[in-house]
Amino acid sequence: MADTEHYGSLGALAPAWDEGERNIDTDEIYERFFGWVADVKGVEPWPHQEEAIMDLLAGDHVILNTPTGSGKSLVALGMHFAALCTGRRSYYTAPIKALVSEKFFDLVEVFGRDNVGMITGDTHINADAPIICCTAEILANQALREGRRADIGCVAMDEFHYYGDSERGWAWQVPLLTLPDTQFLLMSATLGNVDAIAD
Repeated sequence: MADTEHYGSLGALAPAWDEGERNIDTDEIYERFFGWVADVKGVEPWPHQEEAIMDLLAGDHVILNTPTGSGKSLVALGMHFAALCTGRRSYYTAPIKALVSEKFFDLVEVFGRDNVGMITGDTHINADAPIICCTAEILANQALREGRRADIGCVAMDEFHYYGDSERGWAWQVPLLTLPDTQFLLMSATLGNVDAIAD
């Protein structure tokens, strides 16, 4: 059931995508986001969540290799919010359409429908939105078509362990190789040792 009291509340803390100044400094982004987490979500972030979001605000890529239920989605929310505050389009990828659809509705709930779009093989909803939910293959194909010219400022790749899949792994690998100006948040509960990926 939708939370009508808080619908779009995180999106309301960011500048409007189509007007005005969209370059809030990192301290202000941090304060707005974690204030929202405390006030609306009613939770205190775990240290790894706060550290990951601070690394993202510093402009670093982040590999978030933590167990299921450890709050990876909150870190992705922080990345999307930071992108929205700094005028960058962000993407959330998942391996199957059902997960993409679920994440789309989750993000609409917190950012508002004007800020979130979805692209799958057979669905295009608000495809010009600043936050796009899509399958990994959709992002990979866009990266192959547009490369460095792609309007993709940040990407949260869920289930990143698929990068090693013999049939579908290419879709997780291609964006990393063809989008050198994009900031990545790579999330999984089952990556194991990530030293090679980090290098």
